[in-house]
Amino acid sequence: MFPLFSYLLPKTIKLSSFVVFLLIFFISITKSFANNPEVNKEANSKWLEWKKDATTTINYRPVINSDLIEIKAEVKLDSSLSGFLLFLLDTDNIPNWLDNAKESKILQSPNNNTHIFTTEFHSFWPIKSREMIIKSRQWQNDDLSIEIQIENAEGFTQKKHTILVDVVFAKWLIIPISPTEIHIEYTFIVDAKGNVPTWLVNPMTLKSTWNTLKNIKKQLPQSKWQSKSLANIKEM
Repeated sequence: MFPLFSYLLPKTIKLSSFVVFLLIFFISITKSFANNPEVNKEANSKWLEWKKDATTTINYRPVINSDLIEIKAEVKLDSSLSGFLLFLLDTDNIPNWLDNAKESKILQSPNNNTHIFTTEFHSFWPIKSREMIIKSRQWQNDDLSIEIQIENAEGFTQKKHTILVDVVFAKWLIIPISPTEIHIEYTFIVDAKGNVPTWLVNPMTLKSTWNTLKNIKKQLPQSKWQSKSLANIKEM
């Protein structure tokens, strides 16, 4: 899930996952591939800039031995660490900012920092509904940055009308810049499965990522969660 704080959340919040946020919006449209990609950062090509403005950057690069692309999204946000994480955990609000998201829910929470959840995305021609079932684990480093590792959750079955996507690689890094500003970096490779042409998949994935970041940037500073805090998260 958006790992972490099930023990602290107000009762009105339905647990989602810190992972949902990013993994989610990019997922509905990433291309499938025949062979396992070699996730080798040194062997992969250099990052290519897709789009950039004063606060947001989207880069991508081909993944060797596959037709997938790796995407790195970076954005500066006006928020505390807790405010950002709680915003992401507000599952009722996810469809308002996560591009193409339909719904998500927690399946299991083995511990406070590990969560398993499912997220379903809307279908649109010619792409069928996708579902993501993932396990996320989060921790805070001594420098106050927060890392989140995301992987496929094993032993769960997707809904009958959906195609289960494959999370090849996904990692979040949240760095506090000041008490009210953070820098987010999300790097991921996701295989949405199904027969979707590359010429359609890659531009849609990049555009979906950009739209989601812009939605968050617009809504987050005014969110009610900016006045809340998490006892297990140290702020700058």
